[in-house]
Amino acid sequence: MINHYIPLSLMNALDIMAAHDCYVMAGGTDLMLQKHRSSGLLPTFDKDVIYVSNISELNYITKETRGVHIGACVKYSDVLKSNVIPNILKDAVSEIASPNIRNMATLIGNIGNASPAGDTLPVLYILNAIVVLGSKAGKREVPIKDFIVGVRKTIRRSDELIIEIIIPPFDGQCSWTKVGSRAAETISKVSFAGLYKISNGIISDLRIAFGSIGVTVKRSEDIEKKYIGMTKPQIIKQLKNILKDYGELIDPIDDHRSTKKYRAQVAMNMLGKFIRGIK
Repeated sequence: MINHYIPLSLMNALDIMAAHDCYVMAGGTDLMLQKHRSSGLLPTFDKDVIYVSNISELNYITKETRGVHIGACVKYSDVLKSNVIPNILKDAVSEIASPNIRNMATLIGNIGNASPAGDTLPVLYILNAIVVLGSKAGKREVPIKDFIVGVRKTIRRSDELIIEIIIPPFDGQCSWTKVGSRAAETISKVSFAGLYKISNGIISDLRIAFGSIGVTVKRSEDIEKKYIGMTKPQIIKQLKNILKDYGELIDPIDDHRSTKKYRAQVAMNMLGKFIRGIK
């Protein structure tokens, strides 16, 4: 028998999570799709479901000393309305699905779902987002790069709930783009997020991440460090080497939406445009 739980407080939710292995549902836009059956039939679940969308304690966006805190029940539409959310994250959210979906789906759901095609994930990687997990035993914080470990796989324990994410303060120029089958409301074939900062003519920060070209978002701090400290003319001269480094890092696949060769070429085009656009 499958049980359904609708807690009204965070403490109640954590009590339930401690006692039952549950699917966690907020907006449900990913989970309901995963459990979809043929037309006219209700989705089927193979374990209990906990609905957290009514927990007001998890619905907030605040700017604090450590950065921007985004609660687990914040909808995409709320992200777009906030005046403290980084513009690059708003750019990514604005191209996710339709307004109806954005009024239901949550940012945290995009993280918990852990799809390689999650549009917000490359952005959250370059912003060094921190995932905050809660359980009856307490809280723990995990960098997003360590939280997602595979396709729909994370390190979240069955007794844990994602409480919030924290986006630390940052300074720099950001860029995000994606390529899909249509101009809007489409799943990414390839996505890209980049950030750079120039101080006194020197590149003092560089962050680059790709989505939909591997089992997780691809970002390499080792590669980034190779080019931090260069001037713009110097990094432009290194473009061929940069493309080679990232060409070896990414691992695209062939599937029904695109080919490995196409994804690799588009990813390198995005990267080249970003590097050439450094000002």
